[in-house]
Order: sequence, then structure tokens, then C-alpha cells
Amino acid sequence: MDAAANGTSASVKLSEKLRGAQEKWKANTNGKKQNMLRYAAYGAVAAVILIAIVVGAVVGTRGDRNRGDGSDAGNGGQNDGQPSFPLDPKLHNSFWGLAYTPYGAIDCSASQANVTKDIRQLSQLTTRLRLYAADCNVTSLVVQAIQDLKVNVSVYAGIYVHPDVESYNRQVALLDDTLKAYGTSHILGVTVGNEYVLNAPSRGDTIVNATTWVNSRIVDYKIHLRQLSTSSTNFSSIPVGTSDAAGTYLGDLTTVADYLLANIHPWFSQNTYEQAAWFSWSYINNIVVPMVNATWPSPINSTTLPPQLLQGEFGWPTGTDDPPLGINPAGSPAGIQGMQRVLDDWICPSNRNGTKYFWFEAYDEPWKSMYGGVEQHWGLFHTNGTLKDITIPDCPHD
Repeated sequence: MDAAANGTSASVKLSEKLRGAQEKWKANTNGKKQNMLRYAAYGAVAAVILIAIVVGAVVGTRGDRNRGDGSDAGNGGQNDGQPSFPLDPKLHNSFWGLAYTPYGAIDCSASQANVTKDIRQLSQLTTRLRLYAADCNVTSLVVQAIQDLKVNVSVYAGIYVHPDVESYNRQVALLDDTLKAYGTSHILGVTVGNEYVLNAPSRGDTIVNATTWVNSRIVDYKIHLRQLSTSSTNFSSIPVGTSDAAGTYLGDLTTVADYLLANIHPWFSQNTYEQAAWFSWSYINNIVVPMVNATWPSPINSTTLPPQLLQGEFGWPTGTDDPPLGINPAGSPAGIQGMQRVLDDWICPSNRNGTKYFWFEAYDEPWKSMYGGVEQHWGLFHTNGTLKDITIPDCPHD
């Protein structure tokens, strides 16, 4: 059979596979960033996969926010005891995790008062928060708010990786302060890097160099945690992972990471909001998981397990700064209707089928207007902390 025939056969098999995944998703659910780089990563998925199948391999971006007052074990979204603040009946603790960037995390104007207001609100939605960086002392501010409010929330702290070692060392020192002051009880992991490999071309870097740099930072931080440990506190027990778009290079980050956060955004692909949930679920299960397993270096009989795989980002934007960019490649618009549909299709079904995910994101981030398009419009809440015109699903999570 010639290449064209093989390609046709591969296309049919892929279509059948994704259709099967869609039907499986429906069964499990009871019938239910930079812009151009993301478009490149997702918009060309079908073509990349088909080519890869032919050769025998499947391959598989946060602000003035004036708020109103207002261990990995989750407990079904319930707080440890009765909270000391009034609950918002519009909010339900239904999210496995939420991506969160505090006000002032960019210009170091973050205040304890604003972060505490945020945590009061977000603790009614989830028991897990994902942070992106340690600069501006945001990790300590978040953990202090959690302790002050006595809410059942823990965090995946972050070190935002840059090409220079100085920014890495600065964030490591800030996390040291957090760990020494608060211990490990509210720290579920430390994520070293976010989409550093994806953005390599925009920095004039190569994928290989970027992957090597991220892996070296992960290894360095693991060693640092061992050295930081004391007889009373074993900081080296904190999982250290990384996060990137679910491109072909994700597998190259498996060798040293304890966990991988795969950012999958149907918006940046040939998918409408009606298709978003099943696309993401099928992509991570049928492409990312096999790819990670295939690149895991340990033998099958090894007691060392592959890195835990979680969905690092998933959501749908509700607006745009540039009308032409308010329609995605599939012709689906940014808007409240789309976000509601994606919430309804994703949250409770994913909780039921065991998907571990971080909804992107908690609040709109106006500073990201520099990127244009939909970038600042992904929040469940407006910049002032008011809930958008959406209905939060109501279902338990683990």
C-alpha cells in the first residue's frame, strides 16, 4: 500500500478513534498563549497526528483588581469546620482545581487583604489552587490567607522559569521563606515552569535547549529541597513537576518531573465550545497519556512510577479585545454562552470520571491586554471579583 493509501487509512482510524472517544465521554457523562503559538500547537493537531501515524508514531500565558468584600486530599469540597464568613449561594465547591494569579503578582503590589478576599471566595469553589510564580511573595500571601480563614485549600506553588538563573534563584529563596514559615501542609507540589518549551521559538530558542533548561531546574530544585530538609521537616517529599502545552515535546519532560501539567485549550484548536470537553478528554487520554508512557525511561517492572499527569489548564474565554480574534479557528465565539456550555460539559463529568484538572482561570487579568485577543477574558469572575453571568455546576470532587 502506498503512502497516500496509508494516510487515508490513518485518517479513517483517527476519525474512528476520536468518535469512539466522544461516545465514551458521553457515556461517562450521562450523555453529556501566546495566541499564534497555541494555534500552531492545536490548530495543526489533526495534520500532525495523521503524519505521525503514517510514520508509525502518534504525537501527540495573568492587573488592577479592586475586590468587593466579599495534602492532596480534598473532602468533596467541604471546609474543615464551619467557615467564619458568609457563603455565597451562587458558588459551589465543584472544581477539582483552579488556576489563580493574585492581584499584584506582576508588579508586586499584591496585598494580604486582597489575597484574603480572593481566598474567601475561591475556597467556596475548590480545595486546590494552582499558582504560576513565587515572585512578589504571592505563595506566602496565599498560604497566610488559607490559615487565617481556616479553609480547606492547598496549593501547587510555582516557579516561573526564565532563561536567566537569577529569577529562578530569587523565586527559590521566596519559596524557602514560605516553607520555613508555614511548613508543607498546604503545599501539594511545586511546578517549575509554565509553557517554557512552547514559547521557545518566540525567544529565539530551540525546543531542545528549552527542554534541557527546564529539566535542569527541576533537578536543581529537587536537590535544593533535600538540602533544605531538617530532622523535623522533610521538604524533599514535596512533588516537583512542570507544565507545558500538550505538544510533542511534553514527553521529553517525563524523565525528571514528579508530575506533568498538560495545558489543553480547545479554543486554540479546530473545536467549537460544543466539542471542547470531549476533545480535551480524548486528546489527553488518547494522545498525551500514550506519549508520556512511551517516553518513560524506566523498565516496565520498575518500582519507579511515571509522572502523574494532570490537566494544567482548561477553560473558555468570555470576551475579546479584538473582535476579529473573538472567533476561534472552528468559528466558535468567545462569550458567556460558550463558557457555560463548557462548564456544564466538563466540570461534573470530569469529577465523575476521575479527571484531575485546573480550570483556567479564576479572575480576568487586565494586564494581559498587551497580548490582545481573548487573553485577559478567561476568568469565572470579572476583575472586580463579581461572578460573571454564569451558573456554577454543583457536584462533588475528590
